[in-house]
Amino acid sequence: MSQLGQLLVNSIEHIDAHEAAILSRREKDTIHVPTVGNTISTAYEQLRNASEYSEGDLLQQRAIRRYLRRVLSFHDKTPTKHFAGELVAELTQAEYLVNDRTTKSDVKAISHDIKRYYNAYWEFVDVVSDLDRRSAFQTWILDVLAVRSEQVLQSHVRQLMFAHFAYTYLYDKIDTKKITKNNEKFNQEDLSIILYIAIHRSLLKSDNATIRTALIDSYRKDIDNIDVFHDFNQRLDDLFTAKTTVNMTRIVSKNGAALRFVYSGFYRKDAPLTYQSLKSPEALEQSLHLHIEDEYKALDKRLNIGIIRSVIFLLITKGIVGFAVEIPYDIFISGEILWMPFFVNLLFPALFIAFSRLTLTKPVDRNTTAVVQQVSHLVFDNDKKQYPIRIQKKSSSTLFSTIYATILVLVFAGLSYLLYMIEFNIVQGLIFFTFLSTATFLSFRLSRQIHEIEAVNTPQGTLSLLRDIIYMPFIAVGQQISYRYSQINIVATVLDILIELPLKTTLRLVRQWTQFLNQKKDELL
Repeated sequence: MSQLGQLLVNSIEHIDAHEAAILSRREKDTIHVPTVGNTISTAYEQLRNASEYSEGDLLQQRAIRRYLRRVLSFHDKTPTKHFAGELVAELTQAEYLVNDRTTKSDVKAISHDIKRYYNAYWEFVDVVSDLDRRSAFQTWILDVLAVRSEQVLQSHVRQLMFAHFAYTYLYDKIDTKKITKNNEKFNQEDLSIILYIAIHRSLLKSDNATIRTALIDSYRKDIDNIDVFHDFNQRLDDLFTAKTTVNMTRIVSKNGAALRFVYSGFYRKDAPLTYQSLKSPEALEQSLHLHIEDEYKALDKRLNIGIIRSVIFLLITKGIVGFAVEIPYDIFISGEILWMPFFVNLLFPALFIAFSRLTLTKPVDRNTTAVVQQVSHLVFDNDKKQYPIRIQKKSSSTLFSTIYATILVLVFAGLSYLLYMIEFNIVQGLIFFTFLSTATFLSFRLSRQIHEIEAVNTPQGTLSLLRDIIYMPFIAVGQQISYRYSQINIVATVLDILIELPLKTTLRLVRQWTQFLNQKKDELL
């Protein structure tokens, strides 16, 4: 067995020991949360998550962060004693947590973290008056606190052990100094951090909050020393947005098919492969073949769910924009609601992304063979055979850039003329392009799930080439819209203010009233 194979075995042993220790330490006196309002709370969370379009593994963490942002005052210091218990109650009512599973020690640990980081913020405020620095520090506190709270409720040991495994595999294979962009200058430690960020982003789909917390732990830069904590997080913010980090993430993603199957096979919570699969190359190959086929089936289900979520996301956002912008504009300009453009804008992007499912197919059998060979080599061959890292060379062809720009203009001009012919006004036209571009980008992002598990280059047919020529302008625009939307997310903000705040406040009062009545009943016995 190779050194990486032994590291894989050691990782599995460490995970098993860690999870067994957690299980043995858990108290038997778990917390029961009143189920009044569960249906409403769960329904709202599904609506809220659809509007945000986050990765599935990040939904609970995002819900925790929203709760902390809602209850922690950063204008006046307030007591935090009951916040942890209320957080667990909210997560249980929203069905992120199973009732009667969370223990009192979990709540105590979360409460300790909330108090610790919240007090650190006010210590920072006492010595720093600059509002921008305070705002950044507040963001870091909420990021780390949300991840810490989730780690109490759901261990991240599997993801962290895999990140270490992937880092060990890739560190010697990627010349980090050759992938820097825009003459950015980094020392070797920065480049190591960039590789670690790229592994989390591309292979684990982690967000910056999760990566930030993992790096704080790795480099021991926690809140105990506020100045060190501030400087390290400022440094991480710079690395998160660096062009070199983006480039590194693309390279890791392009070469990550085998590693993704290692993660899903050995590290994921429901990982099906065990020590028995590592007894010999033959046992590993047989287990991998079965696992890869199962993953292809799971991919089909994920794509179906992704399509449904995308359609819901488009209908929700388009409905809000339509009633807030399109209909008032029609009434103001035309004196009536133009229903045909309204329904075209509402339904066409959703139907487009629904039909795009027909173009998403699983990888070819040749891909299965390539993945099995790479993983078997990784575990057993001690680098006797090298699988080179594929790094895409930058194309600087002026001719192709000009052709691409011309196609972009022609596509948008032709479609604009078609909309003009069916009497779309300028606002309706802009909304159409916005949502069609968003739908195209969402479809493209779903297709990336297939490409991410491909270890071989799939030949592109004529129809695929023509599709890319037409779609690429919309994908480029949709990517920018998606990025801006994720930064602002007006829909999510509206939901937080108009629905979440009053809803969660009402449910909290109902829980308190239920607990009060139960106490009164006990007193009568």
